[in-house]
Amino acid sequence: MNSLRRLWPQRLLHQLLLLLCVALLASHLIGILLLHRHGSLLHPLSRNASLERLATAFHAAHDLSRPQAERLLAQMGNPETRFWLAPTAEVSPFSARPEEQRLARDLRQRLQLPAEHPITLQLERVNGADARAYPFSPGGWAALRLRSSLALGDGLYLNAVQHPSGAYQWGTVLAYSLPMTTLPVLLVMMLCLGRVVRPIKTLAKATERVSRGEWIAPLPLSGPQEARELTCAFNTMQANLARHVEGRTRLLAAISHDLNTPLTELRLQVELLEPGPTRDDLLESLAELTAMVRETLEFVRGDAVQETTCRLRLNDLLDDLARRYQLMGLPLIWQGGEEVWLGCRPLALKRALTNLIDNALKHGGATRLELSASGGQVCLQIIDQGPGLPEAWLEKVFEPFVQLGRGGADASSGGGLGLGLAIARACIQAHGGELVLENRLPQGLCAWVRLPVG
Repeated sequence: MNSLRRLWPQRLLHQLLLLLCVALLASHLIGILLLHRHGSLLHPLSRNASLERLATAFHAAHDLSRPQAERLLAQMGNPETRFWLAPTAEVSPFSARPEEQRLARDLRQRLQLPAEHPITLQLERVNGADARAYPFSPGGWAALRLRSSLALGDGLYLNAVQHPSGAYQWGTVLAYSLPMTTLPVLLVMMLCLGRVVRPIKTLAKATERVSRGEWIAPLPLSGPQEARELTCAFNTMQANLARHVEGRTRLLAAISHDLNTPLTELRLQVELLEPGPTRDDLLESLAELTAMVRETLEFVRGDAVQETTCRLRLNDLLDDLARRYQLMGLPLIWQGGEEVWLGCRPLALKRALTNLIDNALKHGGATRLELSASGGQVCLQIIDQGPGLPEAWLEKVFEPFVQLGRGGADASSGGGLGLGLAIARACIQAHGGELVLENRLPQGLCAWVRLPVG
């Protein structure tokens, strides 16, 4: 079953064409069975010629002396036809089938013989099989043979063996009928199905781009009515999504602006207080609140910023990041890797990787980057030497404003509020990839970034 699934085509156009070929082949096979069981087995010209030769041989045997008749019958024979006189019938009486009954009736009419005159004709295959043996059996493809015995009235029988041509030489028939009926139908169907499938393929590519956070121009309406309706629904959906994201961003920008004014006033009033622990605590809280407002706006604004997707050599991006951290004297190890190209939004991806590397350097010390690609997927590992995370926190740390500990936070500088990993995962998922954390033995944490090459 699994092998059949692997052989089954995946694309709609190929599946429909394969089903059409199967249907055409099945229709031919059904036609063969029906004709073979109920149609005339002998070709009309060959049938008339066989009956004409039998009538001529009968008149010769009936009107001439036996020696003269035998010489004439010998002259009438050939490698496929033989006539002879004998005191016994070549074909014993049997229950004739409709085809043989029609042959005997037509021969009597030609010879003007009464219905009771003994005439026996047997139509069979040269290998002895039934003339109407199934065409899918070995006997069903054998040539036909017509054996005949006609009583002459003086104790002699005119015996004959002929090899008439069949009405359906299946090898020849199928060699012409299959190409002539299948190829034009397939060509027409390819054109028609292409008109149906093309808008669906365009829509699938556009949906994949939108799933990665891109906004594209409205798709043109083309194809049949159903495809047009589906494309129109997609355009409407994308417009509604863009309007929703833009509205949310504007709302948060307005909230941020409105909050900054009272926060600034509060800070001025707090700074006028006498120096002391209370004043320092209030300033620290105001700095943390300001940082939260700013980072929240940046987190949401990332959905609305529309950066053009382009083809990027990921090695170059990692080289730039490693150079920057090394100039800062931070222990980031990047020794290069196999060349990897992928389609992405460079600034957004760089922001996500920067957040991950900053997090690894801050909590895990020396950090190493490893890059590989296989099966149409890019895999980047960011490995640190820290203590790792409890298993219950490996997923929880991706939630906004969630931190395992508060010791390293620096609210006054606008960081350490638990949005770095949330922003990184949102960016990676917007590129159609995934980001997971995994503890390593004996120590360390590994951030796995998997991205599609396309």
